[in-house]
Amino acid sequence: MELKIFEYTTKALEKLDEMTIDLEIASKELENYFANLVRNECIGYINISSRVKSRDSLKEKILRHDFYNKYKTISNLYENLVDLIGIRLECRFIEDERDIYKLLKRHFTQEHVHTAGYYYKQEHTGVILELKSVQPKNQKNGLKMYRIDGKYLYNDQIINFEVQIKALVNIFWSEIEHNVIYKNYNYIIADRFYKDIMYSIKNSLTTIDGQLLLISNHFKRDKPINQDIRQMQLEQMLSKSIYDLFADRMKNNIGLIVDFRKSCDTLVKYVFREIDMQTEETYRNLLMKALNRLNEIDNDDINFNSIILFEREIDFNNDDFSIIIGSHIQRVLNEEFQWNLFFRILFYIEPEDNAGDFENFIKYYKYRLSHDIVEHFQTDDAYILDELLLTFANTFTELNSVSFVYDDIIEKVKNILWKVTSEIQLLKLKSQNHWNQHKPILLKLLYYRILDLLNADILATDILRFMHELETLNMNLPKSLIKYI
Repeated sequence: MELKIFEYTTKALEKLDEMTIDLEIASKELENYFANLVRNECIGYINISSRVKSRDSLKEKILRHDFYNKYKTISNLYENLVDLIGIRLECRFIEDERDIYKLLKRHFTQEHVHTAGYYYKQEHTGVILELKSVQPKNQKNGLKMYRIDGKYLYNDQIINFEVQIKALVNIFWSEIEHNVIYKNYNYIIADRFYKDIMYSIKNSLTTIDGQLLLISNHFKRDKPINQDIRQMQLEQMLSKSIYDLFADRMKNNIGLIVDFRKSCDTLVKYVFREIDMQTEETYRNLLMKALNRLNEIDNDDINFNSIILFEREIDFNNDDFSIIIGSHIQRVLNEEFQWNLFFRILFYIEPEDNAGDFENFIKYYKYRLSHDIVEHFQTDDAYILDELLLTFANTFTELNSVSFVYDDIIEKVKNILWKVTSEIQLLKLKSQNHWNQHKPILLKLLYYRILDLLNADILATDILRFMHELETLNMNLPKSLIKYI
């Protein structure tokens, strides 16, 4: 049986095929339109280019951004795809980017009645631009870029497009970044190092010599002898091996690679959960065992376009936290690609049956979150930790993000739980009744901090109301939540 997300993707690609001719014509019309608009009015303008979203690009976007879950119908998906057509206005210098943007704002002055934030020219030509947002916009890499959403009325249909304004230096840098980092899903052990190099290039294209020196110094470091560093190196190497193996099979099976390096990092931590590498022999034995297992997997057929089945009913041992988390993952496991991918790899790596592997992972997940915090509670107030974990579990299902099981996010959640626990202890609650009296506020504190961790939307009015609730306990609003107001 095929995963529903791939059936959804197939229909989306069929729709793209149907629109291809219209999109190609519309892209050329938009290219001519914007070229005529800026050619004679901006000294820094030098060129314009356009492109229509390809099948591979759309397929990758649906899988990577979980559009199947976000947009339930194909028509809804296309209504929200902001870059079916891409227009790039190229200029000489970075300051010319600002001049072209100001030029567009001077021309598009009439506010569109039916589309909030969009504007059109006095002589309306079916082109409207979203000019209400702050520009340039922040990108995921932390840099800024002029990126303007637009809509074009073509043959009685509305086509979404995106206008980018880029100086030569930004075109050069972004092309390198796009192909070396964004599109290169080959797992790089020194990934953070290479990203730092890319930012260095952005800041100064004349420092190549210094960058080569950094690379040379990086790989000339003395071999570390610390056991923790040795374990980290082993984990990184095995994580890379897992990624390479499954990425290659994914490319052959579904035609593209979705970045899942963080999943590999977490799974390696899980595999090593009960290993204490204190001796060279343990180090060698574990390495050989892991590589042998990967070699066995390499001989298996791996189908990424199939549902995951369990051999029996999952037993959560009547643990409420495990029931909430585990049941939720079971619900989304065959609906959302990243969840499916994470556990598909886990079930290949671990030798037990799927049900047993799943139960073990849920136990491990709870242990990772709580074992450092348990010592803060006495036996008679352990119910507080239970309620904190249940609040997190419910927030987990509400946000439904696979990033919650990534190793770096687990550590951040642990830190949040530790902070909230410390604040609770400062209140010196004397009884369970005392806890019950104040827990709505304290559990809400945990809830908002988890929302903030994943950059979820929180209404300013809710935070203001919560700030006053904290004042009743002589507590201040955490700095991380101030930004919402």
